[in-house]
Amino acid sequence: MSDGPVKLTETRTRSGHEAQGLLQAAYGREFRARSVPRGREHLMRRFDADAFEYSEMALPARFEFAKEPQGNLVVVSIESGQVRRRLGRQDGHYAAGDVYVGHVPTQECSGAAADVLASAVTLPAGLLGQAAATVDARRVRPLRFTGLVPADPQHAAHWERMRAYARSVCELGADAGPLLIGPVARLLAGAVLQVFPNTVMGHEPTLPDTRDATPSTTVRATAYIDEHAHTDIGLSDIAAAAQVTPRALQSAFRQHLDTTPMAYLRRVRLGHAHAALKAADPLTGVTVTQIAAQWGFLHPSRFSAAYRAEYGCTPRTTLHS
Repeated sequence: MSDGPVKLTETRTRSGHEAQGLLQAAYGREFRARSVPRGREHLMRRFDADAFEYSEMALPARFEFAKEPQGNLVVVSIESGQVRRRLGRQDGHYAAGDVYVGHVPTQECSGAAADVLASAVTLPAGLLGQAAATVDARRVRPLRFTGLVPADPQHAAHWERMRAYARSVCELGADAGPLLIGPVARLLAGAVLQVFPNTVMGHEPTLPDTRDATPSTTVRATAYIDEHAHTDIGLSDIAAAAQVTPRALQSAFRQHLDTTPMAYLRRVRLGHAHAALKAADPLTGVTVTQIAAQWGFLHPSRFSAAYRAEYGCTPRTTLHS
């Protein structure tokens, strides 16, 4: 894979002890291989997207592990095999089809895994804090997970959709620029708060939030978006620039612009993509997909639909006109 925001490391080995070292390097845990089956291949694929990590692993050996407290959260999806895990004072046993929080910041964990095929998403604590601030900007309650499995099957299915989307972005490799990676990282962090029970979700807007939803808030916010649309910005960045909470920002956009901050940002980026398509020379090999990805649009069909709705023609027509 060529150099880019997403870096892929893939290793295949028939040595359980080599796999043990790879796991320890990836997750900072003490892994010990037990009952290593002969001739079976261990696979580790790790996408490092800087803002988050996505891993896939096939581990036919039986491993025991222990992890000291660290500053990240790991969500694991099991396709096959068995995992026993103790996190803090909570014990869990997981098998095919299960989704669970494998590690939370500042807590140690330990357990064992046997003949596992699984994937894992790793998110830094700071990203979770940013997601929590969009819900509870004044941090009335510190973020703490009160449950380590999804609230119900529907929430589990929602996480799996988000995980699949993150994987599809990672597969883009060098084409996955910061305008794709940043939003995906924030999307994953927000999904974690939605899917796994915690102390932050559910707060209502406060009175100061309502008072800050003024026209001047939208003026400051739109000016910031217009100037920084080419960079990886999210709701919390725009709110900080407008000097209000994320909730106040969302309320201001709804009341005075009849839209949302992120919808406004997408429209601005669509305008930049339009300008790029008009200026591009198709004889150089540039494609609609490349320009769309450059401006944060991953799905060509959705980009084309939004483009047609805005400009009355397809992006391909603009590129070749």
